[in-house]
Amino acid sequence: MRVAGAITGLLVLGTFVIPGTYGPKTDPTSEARRADGARTVSSAELDGGSATLAGRIYDEAGRPLGGALVSLAGSGFWPARSVRSAADGRFHWPDIPAGIYELRASKGGLVAPAVEGLILDAGARRAFGIQLAKGWTLAGQVVDAHTGRAIRDAEVTIATSGLGLYTRSARSDDRGRFELPGIVGDEHSLYVEADGYVAAGPVRHGAAEPSATVRLERAAIIEGRVVDERGWGIAGALVRAFGEGELSAAVPGGGDSLGVTSGPVPPISATGSGALAFVRQVTTGSDGGFVLPNLRPGRYTIAASHDDFAPAESERLRVGPGASRSDVGIVMRAGAELAGRVVDERGNGLEGIPVELRAPTERLPRMSVTASDGSFSFRGVRGEVSVTALPYDLPPARESVAIGDDALVTVELELASALYTLRGRVVDERGFGVSGALLTVSAKSPATPTERTAKSDADGTFSVPALPEPPFELRAEHPAFSPARIPEIETSDDVRVVMSAGVTFLGAVLDDWTGDALGSVRVRLDGPIEQDTQTRSDGTFVFRRAPTGTYEVSFLHPDYESQSRRVVLEPPHYVDRPQELDTVRMEPGGIVEGEVLDGRSEPVSDAEVTWGDPPRWERATRSDAQGRFRLRGVPAGAAWITARHPVAGEDWTADPITVRPLETSPGAVIRLAGSVME
Repeated sequence: MRVAGAITGLLVLGTFVIPGTYGPKTDPTSEARRADGARTVSSAELDGGSATLAGRIYDEAGRPLGGALVSLAGSGFWPARSVRSAADGRFHWPDIPAGIYELRASKGGLVAPAVEGLILDAGARRAFGIQLAKGWTLAGQVVDAHTGRAIRDAEVTIATSGLGLYTRSARSDDRGRFELPGIVGDEHSLYVEADGYVAAGPVRHGAAEPSATVRLERAAIIEGRVVDERGWGIAGALVRAFGEGELSAAVPGGGDSLGVTSGPVPPISATGSGALAFVRQVTTGSDGGFVLPNLRPGRYTIAASHDDFAPAESERLRVGPGASRSDVGIVMRAGAELAGRVVDERGNGLEGIPVELRAPTERLPRMSVTASDGSFSFRGVRGEVSVTALPYDLPPARESVAIGDDALVTVELELASALYTLRGRVVDERGFGVSGALLTVSAKSPATPTERTAKSDADGTFSVPALPEPPFELRAEHPAFSPARIPEIETSDDVRVVMSAGVTFLGAVLDDWTGDALGSVRVRLDGPIEQDTQTRSDGTFVFRRAPTGTYEVSFLHPDYESQSRRVVLEPPHYVDRPQELDTVRMEPGGIVEGEVLDGRSEPVSDAEVTWGDPPRWERATRSDAQGRFRLRGVPAGAAWITARHPVAGEDWTADPITVRPLETSPGAVIRLAGSVME
């Protein structure tokens, strides 16, 4: 007989079975067999920190499949670990650390979708049946972005979830080609690395585009030396490369662990997130020397830090593809020790309080935690700094300190125990209470940098506790109203927040030639707020709850001439009555194709190309490895085409190019004076 409440069946392409998972609760403190023959597990048998996974793998025809790879990756360990199924398709995996995992199974080109969010509690025993099916194959080539030559032995990694918990890798052959078979699903990110080249990724690919050509740009190298004021090398200094522009969004290098799982850092998706400003870091050697390899070409500032010295930076540098800069020198001055205590109003030291140090000359804040007597210390400090105690349940305390040539500077941060509660009511323009408004209250005093949030009750009343003394700033948000702000509040009682109904602003965009609805047009509001949306397939767009005021509304599509309108959003006479813009008709542009050459008639890759006088760089495209480019949405008429490159320079076509709507104008040639060859 089956165990009561068991979920049974065959897992087909990722559907899984968990026997007994959702059955009625039983007393685990005794061991017995019930009348139906099912066994009750005693608490003594439960493993306090691990789980067991078992199951059976089947092929496409439903036959047991031996030699299949069953993989897990998650909070207990990373990268993925695996076991193989026996000849009868069964697998047994004991002693798995309790945690949340992603489960996958595959054999060659046969694969099943991932079981994501698999929770393995301590002592859990889970059973799965998984049937595999043919997946698709991602094949491609890795080439030099400048020359188009194949790159051998590049590592190609595909990550198959939002954080890349499960990855597979391959290496390119002598022709730069690679192949990753047995892929299922359509949410994948590709990462490519090769010696001497800038790493690429994430590159999005799915079953609809199973082939990929990855062009890697030649990397740059920055070398130098960190010395003290006497010119002696400083060993053990941390040297970071900070990139400007697009470089600041790169994934930081130099880390070996996420700090929460074992193993190296997995590829991180570009979605979401806020990457650190630095793109690579190293530590100086015994003579103060350092080497920062595999840098993306562009502008950099090199920063150095050390416990005994004040942070210092280089001048701004620029490195091109494949270039090496070896003359970077950074001079560090001796810094002081900033020692202090965090105390309560009676002068007693407080243990375990986070303390933050910020300085204008330091790109990243420093953190410490107070000892049992409330003490903390920062070394290598110089100049104007602020130090802030950040307790968990009290307002912060902050002091500004000027540090010169003294060897030791002391400071005391006193946390106030007197707390205030801000009370009031959120109402609409008619005086009725607004329920569910999100209120954010910030202290105005720089010595107590506090921010608290709360929501208004059903009648609009609210209270925000644990605040320092006034004055405050208050911001209120609600889905049905425009945001409200009170810049300064001197009292803590009877605060009245009035929220106005937002304006629903809508319109439609058409093709001026055909009159058809135009989808995927980027529509931007620029005024009291800045907001973006896109037209739907029927050409319509809508902005909801926009504050009243004057706006510039712009319309942008890669194949059409851009437009802008000025509109005034007025308070609605009725809450739900929208304000509609006159129909927007966009004129289609033409396409210009051509190539960019340098002073030696060599193709220039990665050059920016655009049209107009002055050039419309916000609409620029880039040339490929053969120097070719394709410009879309160029306005009809005579157009000058301009190209620029950080090494080869900037120039434009010898004559204007005739552009016709919905037609392609080929043969544009731009010759730059400089040379991209070393």
